[in-house]
Amino acid sequence: MTGLSGPFVIVHTIGHVRDAVAASLKLGRPVTLISAPGAAAYMGPEVFLRMTEGDPGTPPPEGISVVIDCAADPGHALEALRVGLRHIRLDAADEVLAKFRDMTDGTVLDGAPINAYDMAAHDDHNGAERLTDWLQAESLQ
Repeated sequence: MTGLSGPFVIVHTIGHVRDAVAASLKLGRPVTLISAPGAAAYMGPEVFLRMTEGDPGTPPPEGISVVIDCAADPGHALEALRVGLRHIRLDAADEVLAKFRDMTDGTVLDGAPINAYDMAAHDDHNGAERLTDWLQAESLQ
């Protein structure tokens, strides 16, 4: 997972993005935000890009990387690169992943399971606090 820093946090909503960014900034710790599995299909790469921008047209804060999950659809991955996302996750054959790696200066993750904090699994009034606790525990490892 070279090129991406910090622990991985799966985000489903703009509220999750805001909570994850706030926790990252509070701790002074980089994180990588990954869209929900297959989000490129139901949300679309452009919506995910806008959701993760601080202000429209500006990149996320320093130390925050974003990855859109394209499931097994190379068409969605191409669209993600076209709208300006640099990092994608694609469940595809090695030769397809290699072609995508040649197309971006970002990172292309395969579909293998990753250790990530899923914001939807802790989506309650204490979600941001639980994420902060998890990020602190990850920093100790």
